[in-house]
Amino acid sequence: MRSFLFFVFAMLCSMHMLAVNIRLESTSGAQSSQDIATIGKLIFVDDEIRLVDKLGNVLAVETIGNVRKITFVEDVATDLDSLQPTPIMIYPNPSHDIIHVDGIKPTDLRVFDLQGRMLLTDHGNQIAVAGLPEGTYLLQIGTQVVRFIKQ
Repeated sequence: MRSFLFFVFAMLCSMHMLAVNIRLESTSGAQSSQDIATIGKLIFVDDEIRLVDKLGNVLAVETIGNVRKITFVEDVATDLDSLQPTPIMIYPNPSHDIIHVDGIKPTDLRVFDLQGRMLLTDHGNQIAVAGLPEGTYLLQIGTQVVRFIKQ
């Protein structure tokens, strides 16, 4: 749990603290968004991620396997549908050797394991993942995080 918190805060620091909202998007397309200042902790309970405020109230709950994307957003919007992040496509997913990223200019790419440890970093539109063991990973692309599977 601590390493995931470190992962989240390290990502915020790498973005120079521009983000004010964290958005969890599930594989079904459902989204929950919270102001980072209100989040007291991220808690893992069994196979769930829970965003909890400083008073202990649960703000959002999502099953880890259903998290498609975690996005840090600079502007607070009142209507989540009006806030459109840059559409990014990664492929192939699952991957054996290389993850390609479409929809962005060349940028820093970072691969994290589910414990929040940064495993790989590269600059461009692709990253070699051949050296990773099989499993589920997170790919940070700018302010967006996408889950992928290495086979």
